[in-house]
Amino acid sequence: MLIASPDETRTESAITEDEIATGRDITAAELGDTPREYQELVVGLLRGHAAGEAFVLDKDIFSHWAADAPRAEDRFMVLTTIKEELEHALEGWRLLRQLSDLIDWTDLSPVPSGGSRYEGFRHPTTEWAEFAALSALTDRVGCFQQEEQLDCSYVPYAEAVQKVYFPLEKGHAARGRFWLRELCKTDDGLARAQAAVDVWWPRALDMFGRSESSRQHLYIQYRLKKRTNEERRKAYIATVRPELESLGLTVPDNSVGRQFI
Repeated sequence: MLIASPDETRTESAITEDEIATGRDITAAELGDTPREYQELVVGLLRGHAAGEAFVLDKDIFSHWAADAPRAEDRFMVLTTIKEELEHALEGWRLLRQLSDLIDWTDLSPVPSGGSRYEGFRHPTTEWAEFAALSALTDRVGCFQQEEQLDCSYVPYAEAVQKVYFPLEKGHAARGRFWLRELCKTDDGLARAQAAVDVWWPRALDMFGRSESSRQHLYIQYRLKKRTNEERRKAYIATVRPELESLGLTVPDNSVGRQFI
């Protein structure tokens, strides 16, 4: 997606990896002066929001619940989540537009599509319990990811996480937990919630990425993230597993159904 290397677009002195690693924060105007691998990491984060958040438009996975959720309250909550996720996409697009001299977004489309990063979402939710589990578990992953980016080294993204992404993501996860709690109040609802958690627990764990990924260390070195994939995954498990168990749910073994170990 980057269209030129830094020395082809800027004449100012370069900002080094060590400067960023030891505390220098980067503005949009300075991104072209940073190492190319840093630029690629930042653009990848922004592109993930701009193109990825629109999965809520997928009628098989998400958007049909705006009409099919069991209660009017639930339907309007789903609509609110769709609106807010699209706000996330637009914020990612806004941040990318700041970098028009560095990137080419001609292939960027805010339309649900395949791809390894979002493959876990390519699972239709035909039961309300499945949608509740998707919301409770995968949006909670987003919270664990974003919480450590509140003060990341790329200033525009850190500000977006503080003001747009993280506050809304917490609300999305809270709605999912609310729906799961409501389901678990009856024996039938508990059984349906259990089946849904069995499906979405491994998908949520996979969202943290591969434990052996080499790229994760670049994110940490450049202060775009603070922990490894496995460290974040373990923290998620330690927090979310007891929450689910308190509802009467049995959480699957962490290695069952996984694609990225």
